[in-house]
Amino acid sequence: MKDSDISILIPTLSRQDFLLKNLRFLAKLKVDFNVCICDSTPKIKPNFRNKLNKLSKIIKIKYDHKPSFNCREAIFFLIKNCKTDYAAYLGDDDFFIPNGLINCAEFLSKNLEYRVVYGKAILVDSQSISQPNLSVKASNYWGSRSFQSSKPQSRLDNLSDNYLVNLFGVHRTNEFLEDFKASSISPSKSMSEILVNYITLAKGKGKFLPVTYLIRQTHPSRYVMSGNLIDILIEDNFAESIPLFISELSKALIKKKNNSEKDSNALSKKYLRKILESHNKLEKVNKFFHICRKVFIRIKYSLKNIIFRNSKYFRGFKVYLKIISQL
Repeated sequence: MKDSDISILIPTLSRQDFLLKNLRFLAKLKVDFNVCICDSTPKIKPNFRNKLNKLSKIIKIKYDHKPSFNCREAIFFLIKNCKTDYAAYLGDDDFFIPNGLINCAEFLSKNLEYRVVYGKAILVDSQSISQPNLSVKASNYWGSRSFQSSKPQSRLDNLSDNYLVNLFGVHRTNEFLEDFKASSISPSKSMSEILVNYITLAKGKGKFLPVTYLIRQTHPSRYVMSGNLIDILIEDNFAESIPLFISELSKALIKKKNNSEKDSNALSKKYLRKILESHNKLEKVNKFFHICRKVFIRIKYSLKNIIFRNSKYFRGFKVYLKIISQL
């Protein structure tokens, strides 16, 4: 497996500084991946094209400016126009580790029953990376869970209890296109992510590999799904997307599980209830922590950060975080 067999798909909107830092990271590592960008920014900064052209001399970049696209349309456009057999979606503010991508794609090439593969991932406070005098604030992003049951319902039960954004994993491009198609027309950004994660595991297995794979950042401009159930249902058009979730997941279950339409609809509604219940619980937790003293919260998360930074899971990320801090 070569770098050139894999495409990194990056949609972006009005965050060209984040995007350029991402590209500089890949250029620093001298990768040969195909980096495909769909930029929905209405107005491009004057010097952005020049910087992009310079980076294009070091890494392979395919850039499309589509100011009318939302993020779902941009991702679908990138998958549809991808020329390699394997593809991985990346946020413009996140960083893939090259060896992790290669290992995941190699596993997919040898294990046809698996639909998505991913490795170790961490969530890092962006300010703590950029300020050398601060200790990096990092946490485990998605743990080390796999979804390896031969039964689609068991995999989805597992996902409902242990939610994981497999959208960020490595996919076979033709399957990724099929799995993301319904999400591309979702009126809700939150639902589009949830739907593809469920459809992917309804159609095949998901595998975690113990390799350094993904660095995600936290910062004020990062999109985070609201913990407030009412906000999700109304402000993000989540309620409007519910029929799409039920119908598309039901289709996937009928095809893979040979269920009746009635049984598949019932299962889809069960998973939807779990999603809504989880957000309702999250809202209560947020209220609880709001009441707690700030000092208690600060101590709690400081201790968790120290423990995680000394863990075996975190060790492989240190060299890459140092590179990012110098960009």
